Amino acid sequence: MALRVIQTVASMAERHGGPTRSIGGLCTALARQGAAVTLLTGDAPGAAGLLLPDPALVTSRCVGGRGPRLPGFAAALAPFAAGDAILHDNGLWSPANIAASAAARRQRLPLVVSPHGMLEPWALRRSAARKRLAWALYQRRNLAGAAGLVATAAPEAASIRARIANVPMATIANGIEAPAQPPDRHDRLTATRHQILFLSRLHPVKNLSGLINAWAQIAGQPEFAAWTLRIAGPDEVGQRAVITALSARLRLGDRLIIDGAVPEAGKAAALAAADLFILPSFSENFGIVVAEALAHGVPVIAAHGTPWAALPALDCGWHVAPDADSLAAAMASAMRLSPAERAAMGGRGHAHIRASFGWDAIAARMLAFYDWLRCGGTVPDFVDPGQRA
Repeated sequence: MALRVIQTVASMAERHGGPTRSIGGLCTALARQGAAVTLLTGDAPGAAGLLLPDPALVTSRCVGGRGPRLPGFAAALAPFAAGDAILHDNGLWSPANIAASAAARRQRLPLVVSPHGMLEPWALRRSAARKRLAWALYQRRNLAGAAGLVATAAPEAASIRARIANVPMATIANGIEAPAQPPDRHDRLTATRHQILFLSRLHPVKNLSGLINAWAQIAGQPEFAAWTLRIAGPDEVGQRAVITALSARLRLGDRLIIDGAVPEAGKAAALAAADLFILPSFSENFGIVVAEALAHGVPVIAAHGTPWAALPALDCGWHVAPDADSLAAAMASAMRLSPAERAAMGGRGHAHIRASFGWDAIAARMLAFYDWLRCGGTVPDFVDPGQRA
């Protein structure tokens, strides 16, 4: 009989960025490998802008009204949680997480939790008082009572371990649907105009003010006159107004383009028009946009707050401090390369993503973790079993 996997999450709205895409991708990949997967989300039925997985493979249920209210979410979860299954909850700090944990305890199901970066130090400083209260009331208990935890990279694993020491934890990256062949980027070899692209949520954690200050240091240099910085993404907490005002104050004019959200269907075209990608974030548990850019053959500048320290060694990008001077220096170095050199870097990035982040391998690891939690046996080499009392 196929393993039943119940994935739960407060929302699958596209505006929430990388975790939404990775959860949907994991659901589909698990189903392709034979698991019977149900995704339960706290979004309202019929809500627009949801990135739900392939309905031919995954059963998705939206059970929310105005947000994932605890009673409704718990009631909707109950029929799916009956019997033998793994319950895999995503994210923290939501009534949906309380409902998922309670359902796992009630039905005696193994509970796996993916925090998706929500225990990173920078994230904990946002709404710190509310999160300290939630930690004391329910969040610590829910995590400590889980059968297993999932981190996407070593830095996130360290952040989780600093708070929860006694629960087995797997380090399993997010997967990427990378093209089989590097995209044809011949037009970038002959282009007369060039672009650096930021494509993610407009949020303070993304360090966009630092990026704009860095761009202001070099945009006026004659050797970079053909270059433009494009910032695109959905606005959160009024960040668009902040960066628009900063751009005006620095007199960047049309050298900086600030766009709205790019729909999922338009991302390939946005990446195809970019010569470089930049993610200057203070904190990222994974940074799926980095993997997406590399998968499309675009070299990447990523800040130290992202877990992409291997970019320089792989010769497909830069990994630098998030201050304006360091970001400016990295952009200048990248722009001084020839188009052919940047294309070669992009090709190496594509090969790395294909080899290391394909969904088949990621789903196989997750299924192995589920199986080990349920049945025991040899500890997988990507699992830290924790300090059980």
